Amino acid sequence: MVYSEDQVPYFELPDPLVTVEGKEVTTVEEWNNIRRPQIMSLLATNIYGRVPMPESPIISQFEKVSIDQNFFDGRCTRKVVKAVFSNDRGSVEMNIAIFLPNGSDKPVPVLLRMGFDQVSGDKIEVDNIQSYGRLGNGTPLIDFLEKGFGVVCIRGGDVIKDEVSFNNSLQKLFYSGTQSLTKADEWGVIAGISWQFSRTMDYLETLPEIDNDKVAIVGFSKLGKSTLWAGAQDTRFAMVLSQNSGAAGAALWRRNFGENLHYITRFPRWLCGNAAKFVGSENDLPIDQHMLLACIAPRPLYVVSGINDLWADNQGEYLSTHYATPVYELFGEKGQPSKERPRVNEPADERALAYYVRSGGHGYQQVDWDQYIKFMDFHFNEN
Repeated sequence: MVYSEDQVPYFELPDPLVTVEGKEVTTVEEWNNIRRPQIMSLLATNIYGRVPMPESPIISQFEKVSIDQNFFDGRCTRKVVKAVFSNDRGSVEMNIAIFLPNGSDKPVPVLLRMGFDQVSGDKIEVDNIQSYGRLGNGTPLIDFLEKGFGVVCIRGGDVIKDEVSFNNSLQKLFYSGTQSLTKADEWGVIAGISWQFSRTMDYLETLPEIDNDKVAIVGFSKLGKSTLWAGAQDTRFAMVLSQNSGAAGAALWRRNFGENLHYITRFPRWLCGNAAKFVGSENDLPIDQHMLLACIAPRPLYVVSGINDLWADNQGEYLSTHYATPVYELFGEKGQPSKERPRVNEPADERALAYYVRSGGHGYQQVDWDQYIKFMDFHFNEN
């Protein structure tokens, strides 16, 4: 396992602005019409897996479970919705908890958070001054409300389990014939969780009180990986926030640092089956994760690392933002032009492609939420 910079192997990265045919991309049109589709196809086929066409259509149903217009001492309205996805092969369901500030005279921007906790939406801290206004999952709801932002919470894993066969997961709805396992190029857990983001967005688009041109998504660790893949696939998301995402997230595969391809494929279905073919041969990958970040351009993207989070390869996460920068610059946006990472606790954030490495390790800190709110305010309100 590599945990030191002097152990990082020599590597060369594929150029996001050179097509498979070897042609240099020089315009936004060439990027959107030629190179970006190539990269997205390569990421799907070799890393995350493609979503197959189901034999029978997926029916989406959204049912209101509860609504409280005076939640948190009247500061916001809380709505909990149950989403059910079904076809001839069965059904899966997830909950969506929505918190929108009261008193707004216009649709509000929202943060869509994917978390590990059960979504009930009924817990908020009001007794402890140090954690006042935090939801049960730790989200500082009060801070978002004070900026005029809403918060939407879903749980990664509601419709998909860490299993091999996916007989209890979303993927079973997409099997064909007598199929009982996903094919080598079909989606795994991370892509399934990304699918949850998009189906939640389907519902949010029906709510006139939400500004659907200003929806940011965020996830941490495994869910940070899914956040990036969701943001690249679904351009309805106006902003992508990645927290300690590491391997299969923002970190470069070719550095082989910390949680590398070998370790992540210990979970047999987090990625598609094809990914395992590149264990020990990462330089043979036709893509790397800087190209995933590039596919989010020109939308705002914030990658956050912890300086002690070596498992997630904070240096590799930064380098991905650096090597994705030429694509953001193609759109006239600012990224991370320096190969030298910003100093600890000094965010490089007033730009489309932002990066921040803070003190500490793997997990959310209040300073992370502060940075995300600042970033949302900068792009959604000030600009």
